[in-house]
Amino acid sequence: MTFSNKVILITGGAGFIGSNMADVLIKQDVKKIIVLDNFCASKKENIAHLLDNPKFSLVTGDVRDPELIEELVQKSDIVFNLAASKLVVALEKPRTDLETNIIGIFNVLEAARKKPEVRIVHASTGSVLGSSDKPMPEDHPPKPTTLYGISKLTGENYCRFYAKEFGIKVSVIRYFHVFGPRQDYAGKAGVINIFLSRVLQGQAPLIFGTGEQLRCFTFVLDDVEATLMLASRKDTIGETYNVAAETRLSINDLAETIIEKYAADKTMKPEYGPAAQGENLRPVPDTKKIENLGFRPKYTFEQGLEITKNWIAEDIKNKN
Repeated sequence: MTFSNKVILITGGAGFIGSNMADVLIKQDVKKIIVLDNFCASKKENIAHLLDNPKFSLVTGDVRDPELIEELVQKSDIVFNLAASKLVVALEKPRTDLETNIIGIFNVLEAARKKPEVRIVHASTGSVLGSSDKPMPEDHPPKPTTLYGISKLTGENYCRFYAKEFGIKVSVIRYFHVFGPRQDYAGKAGVINIFLSRVLQGQAPLIFGTGEQLRCFTFVLDDVEATLMLASRKDTIGETYNVAAETRLSINDLAETIIEKYAADKTMKPEYGPAAQGENLRPVPDTKKIENLGFRPKYTFEQGLEITKNWIAEDIKNKN
């Protein structure tokens, strides 16, 4: 795939996934990468190494600002809408969650009506589906169990409507349990990074609930690759795609694996706390649809885990 001579806007581009995407794209023959971020849940250090690149531009602002979004979309050929209010924000600030996840993509779609040639990929989440005993395809009846899942599902519905009724060139991609370098390991989300940081510092993994929850862990660069693929293909317009690697691990198995690989004390045992409110226990997707486009994850779980461990170890060392 190529984005030669294109101006690319990444909303939420200083975040975990967005900054990794910027790194991939800056190596291509793009004309310009514009990153929009309000830095409420991201770090300037994620994109600090790009600031002096003439092909890179940082805009500090908010996806909820319709005038700013219209101005940026007018300048862009491709928009990756990665700006989102995460699950933990939804519990504490439900209005912020609603405005970011619904009004944010609405602003992008409305701006695209004034520039119908612009190509959009909107990042959604497996949280829209809920849980099931069987892998869930894209058209599985959605059953979100959190405000975050509800707002992201609404964003998806806006995308599909604008594609069908207004001809907006938008695709939707659903991420499942992404991990990798730059994911915050000091917060409440991103279980792999949190477990790794604790174990590397001699602390036991802390599991909320029974630990029998299943997760489909996908390395961040594979999600970036899948997202770029959708933007490069016309046949994905108006469509929704699940993307996840084949790794299916319970949280208990994850903790055991990380202790076995990286703990100085191999006899370490996880600690347990109360279950998280509204947590999906088996959010397992069917990914045949994107695989039929030719997508295959390039990183094994073990490769991604090692890369992530090395980044966290270096980050911890730099902060101490």
